[in-house]
Amino acid sequence: AAAAREYFEQIAPIWDEERSLHAAADTVEAVILETVGDRPLGRVLDVGTGTGRILALLADRSERAVGLDSSHSMLSVARANLERAGVADWELRQGDVHSPPLDAASFDLVVIHQVLHYLDDPARAIAESAKLVASGGRLLVVDFAPHRHDFLRAAAHRRLGFTHEQLTDWFDQAGFDCSTITDVAPPAGQDGLTVTVWLATNRNTTRTA
Repeated sequence: AAAAREYFEQIAPIWDEERSLHAAADTVEAVILETVGDRPLGRVLDVGTGTGRILALLADRSERAVGLDSSHSMLSVARANLERAGVADWELRQGDVHSPPLDAASFDLVVIHQVLHYLDDPARAIAESAKLVASGGRLLVVDFAPHRHDFLRAAAHRRLGFTHEQLTDWFDQAGFDCSTITDVAPPAGQDGLTVTVWLATNRNTTRTA
């Protein structure tokens, strides 16, 4: 936790500037909730869970809520946040997004929230996450649309956003149909960051017991 705090303190100025460039978190979270719909979510996995915020957002509608992250420090932060928020029935796992230590087809909804732009191989992350989705299940990705804010590379951004077509193509290669794409505009009057929410469904709709 101390290591995570030190990291956050180091990048805090960049994070503050980044947050000022895109829609507020509660606005994006409202779009996420609208996108996944009102039905029970079943077994939920948050890939690259970070602070655990997505688990806190979705856990009360989940049968099982699991957060995966490669960083022990971030998992400590997530654990503290979830306990503080009084979230019940969650599980945190340490593991690589490119080789997740989880059973195939074991989740009904897999979320990749603001993770892909940190990765050298985001297509592989999509493919590996897709393997964890059960028949008829869904894959939700939240990330930035293409932008020109190169300063974010100092905050470990490997990719400066993704087009609709990139994600749709990666979904298709994984056997998923992208049913919903929603762009969340940045604050008015500035060259900000558009947040895009993609929802794709596993074409294999044969449910197993």
